[in-house]
Amino acid sequence: MARKRRYYREERRRPVYWEEDEDDFEEEDESFEITDKFVKNTSWTLLAVLGFGIVLSLAQTFYTPSGTMQTGDGFRVVSVSKGKLHVEDMRTGRSVSFDDQKLVKAALNGFIKRGDVIYP
Repeated sequence: MARKRRYYREERRRPVYWEEDEDDFEEEDESFEITDKFVKNTSWTLLAVLGFGIVLSLAQTFYTPSGTMQTGDGFRVVSVSKGKLHVEDMRTGRSVSFDDQKLVKAALNGFIKRGDVIYP
């Protein structure tokens, strides 16, 4: 019986309050510093990625490719006859005939069709 009574008294004792050491606060501060650094780095990384995307979008909008050919440099295919490819000069509108057998074969096989533009 004495044992039960002692156990009962131990339960009714005043609660022991845990005293916090300064070391515990330093550990919490370090964890907050690590979290703050992570958030700060993530924010800057996200901002850099978004900025890079905006720069690429603007570059694509304002970029005009400088080709070696102008819009008038080229020949529009008109027909194929007598072993020649008949074309129209897009700059002047004159009719020109090419007797290049590779072009004639490509036109006969259907790779080059009427209305296609051939660049020199």
